[in-house]
Amino acid sequence: MKSLMYRSPRFYTLTLRVIHGKELERRYGEVLKIAGKRRIFEVGCGPALLGRFVGRERYSGMELNKRFVRYARKRGYNCVMGDIFRDNFPEAEVGVAVDILHHITPREKELIDRMRAHFETVIVVEPVSAFNVRMPGPVRKLWDSLFGDADGINSLENRKRWQFTEKELMEYMKGLGAEKVYVLGKDLISVFRGLKDPDR
Repeated sequence: MKSLMYRSPRFYTLTLRVIHGKELERRYGEVLKIAGKRRIFEVGCGPALLGRFVGRERYSGMELNKRFVRYARKRGYNCVMGDIFRDNFPEAEVGVAVDILHHITPREKELIDRMRAHFETVIVVEPVSAFNVRMPGPVRKLWDSLFGDADGINSLENRKRWQFTEKELMEYMKGLGAEKVYVLGKDLISVFRGLKDPDR
């Protein structure tokens, strides 16, 4: 079952703007700073919020939510319905995963390895405290199903495992192979060198 946030692209966008405020622009600005003028492909792209910062000519994305893909395509973004663990990625130099690892756990290493095999650079942006807010079990379940991260794909039981302190998350990302890990506002930025990196 999907929460309200994943049933409406407009509500999803509004919710992110309320939760993150100016941090939203800051995180996307950081992605652009790292990527430079290279082409960007975003896994789990949602309604293509990052695309608004990158521009239609350099941006593409893949998403399982039909409504999000339809919404992004109507706005001219190159987004396709697809499974990020199985379907082919398009040609791009930079692979980006924003706010997605806590949705796909325990398969985050599989995704990062797959992206590193395809792109020169992989950028992962993950909130430091995705599940660190303490709630009684029944309250968390209700919140998740109505307003939270229930995307209809990965169970709450899987997603609840994603609990790290800032230091633990930094160490975890380094353990996954990140060459650069740092905190930016409420987010952790991790940069991986891809196996297609021309400087390797």
